[in-house]
Amino acid sequence: MTANDLPAPIAEESLAFAMLLESFRRVEELGKSMRKFEVHPKSALAGDDAATPYETLSSQVETNIQGAIDNVGALSALIVEAHVLPAFAHFGLLRNALEMVGMGLWLLGPTARDERVLRSLQATLEARRDSVNASNELFRHTVRFPTDDPVHVLLLSQRDARLGLLGRSLATPSISTRLAAAQQYCAEQPYTILGFWRLSSGAMHGRRATLRDLLEHDILSSSDTEVRTSMTSGVIVVANILQHVEVYLFELTFLLLERAGHGKRAGATVTNGGSEATTTDNR
Repeated sequence: MTANDLPAPIAEESLAFAMLLESFRRVEELGKSMRKFEVHPKSALAGDDAATPYETLSSQVETNIQGAIDNVGALSALIVEAHVLPAFAHFGLLRNALEMVGMGLWLLGPTARDERVLRSLQATLEARRDSVNASNELFRHTVRFPTDDPVHVLLLSQRDARLGLLGRSLATPSISTRLAAAQQYCAEQPYTILGFWRLSSGAMHGRRATLRDLLEHDILSSSDTEVRTSMTSGVIVVANILQHVEVYLFELTFLLLERAGHGKRAGATVTNGGSEATTTDNR
């Protein structure tokens, strides 16, 4: 039996499940290829790393890519190996992947080095502050993040080493602002990173308004793709979100490789019709 032999709703679910499996395969292959990633010494990214020695820009973006791949891999294990697509849990994995891809694009996307360096320093300080505050909260300490924190002081010195950044704030914009800004660095898709991030967040938290639009209670079993699984009809939505995650993830990876000196299109933006060259400031 093929998808064409099934009633329309079930056929759509079957095709969506096949799309899921194909996305899982491609993202897994991407993860394998990224194990060989390195920054070429004379590349634009090498210059960015030299300006962000405490936590290099390349390591931040690579971590976001690997994190997105890891979340997609966990979703694959849940569906393919555990044979289930639950009501809420998988949306958390999709949300994580969207956020990490969006953060990577926000960090790496600007054409001006000063802006890339500033965002890298902002993200590093945010992580440091969160870590210190979390430790204090665990032990019920009321101490606020100190202004003389050694990492904070170091990051300020790295900021002020660049004349274009002298005195600029290291406060990060909100996550929604960053995800919205990330959209300008990738090709136009039917739905945005921020839109799907909000949708996944609502579903993950079990918000009825979101779930009413996404999920139905009919359970079906599909073996058309040779993987037996039970799922809600929300699998079509999940497949759609995952396809967008995959596209944005590959765009981020291509941009990272180009900035790292692995291609001739440094600073290029992948579009639906090919590539569109942009100018990258490597000063």
